[in-house]
Amino acid sequence: MRPARAVLPALLALAVGLPATAAAQAPAAPPGPPPGNGGELPAPPGTAPSFVPAGTPGAIPGGASGPGLLGNGTVNFNRAEHTFSFPLACQQSGSVRATARVVSKAPIARAGYRCAGNRTTARLRVSGKVANKLTRRRAVAVTATVTQAGRPSKVYFTLRAGGGAVEKKGFWTDGHLQCADSSGAPQAYLVEPDFTTASPTPISTRGWVAWYTPAGGWHWYGAGGENAGRWDTWTASVTGITQFHPEGAVTPVPWTWGPIAVPPGQGITAVGVYEIVYWVGGKPDHQWQYVNAGTAGAAAAGGGSLYCAY
Repeated sequence: MRPARAVLPALLALAVGLPATAAAQAPAAPPGPPPGNGGELPAPPGTAPSFVPAGTPGAIPGGASGPGLLGNGTVNFNRAEHTFSFPLACQQSGSVRATARVVSKAPIARAGYRCAGNRTTARLRVSGKVANKLTRRRAVAVTATVTQAGRPSKVYFTLRAGGGAVEKKGFWTDGHLQCADSSGAPQAYLVEPDFTTASPTPISTRGWVAWYTPAGGWHWYGAGGENAGRWDTWTASVTGITQFHPEGAVTPVPWTWGPIAVPPGQGITAVGVYEIVYWVGGKPDHQWQYVNAGTAGAAAAGGGSLYCAY
């Protein structure tokens, strides 16, 4: 089932709507799939609440909190050599362990890496058996556990072994990441899209703010902290999420996560992402997309930007 406000064309140019200093801070590519990459879905929801709870505050950590992915979250598999590689922002040398649940319960590859100049490329080789499975599936969600000084961190990407052009994620047509509060203070507010369906449908949603620094790469912040999100249960209908339209009100009052304090002066770039699971006959249909940074609806009108810059 597809919502009326689901898929838009490819992402806008990265620096659209950003001042020159913000554009210089923008990463080379957006972060790609959120934690879990569609493999950590909730149980089918029970009864949805009849109200919209208050938003919860949060705070993005200051400084580099560990290694982070660089690039757009899609990694190509070399079928001839049984290898794949991906770039990381790093703070010291370490090791990588890659897992793909649909391919193997055990890790599919392990390797060490050398960090130099805050950058490295992790290069991994898989067995012939795993290579055959990857080739048959063409695209697989991978979680890479990157360990530095005994401390593990996780990064997420899609490993592709063919299958045509990579689909670029677009925007949900509403919902947005507000970059600052009314005074201009560096506090983010993630506003949930008003998802629609052709008939009343239970849904589970989860919001994320991905943040980037040159020293740390991309990291994910959820309602439970770094790499820790929370699934919420709602009811979607042809007019939107029913809880956002009390007594049939036309203008929605969506759930808003925030304020999320952002440490200034560290060149942080932030992106808002929302996941949704449509429960049809008890079976999940999972999707995710970015939300516009700034004014709600700007992306739907063909303007706006992807990034908040601090």
